[in-house]
Amino acid sequence: MLLDQGVGKRSKRINITPLIDIVFILLLFFMLSSNFQHWRQIDLSSAEKTEENTEKKTVRLLRILDDQGVFTVDGKSIARGDQIAMQRLIHEEPEAVFAIEAAEGVQTQSVISLLDSLKQQGAKHVSLAGVLP
Repeated sequence: MLLDQGVGKRSKRINITPLIDIVFILLLFFMLSSNFQHWRQIDLSSAEKTEENTEKKTVRLLRILDDQGVFTVDGKSIARGDQIAMQRLIHEEPEAVFAIEAAEGVQTQSVISLLDSLKQQGAKHVSLAGVLP
């Protein structure tokens, strides 16, 4: 007597449902972990002396004392949002080097915001001076 062993056809297809699940989980992870801020590059003047630029440039020292956006130059206080005063400062000496010096405890974002404002107003040479004690 012969018994039926029940050997049927096995499906030779690959189930892609787990693969699709993994792809959606990765997509969700990368969407939630990324940010879409626009990053810009800010050019800074280096302290090195180049052969093509041997002339002396005036250095205007800008001191940031706190995170409120107010800085001092030559003893006069200017708000970072005061566009007219910043344009006047830059147009007095357009080829001057504007060196930014920050007080201890001032956030980096305040320094970068001032740097960016100076560049937007037309300053050609911007540099970082250091930290005030």
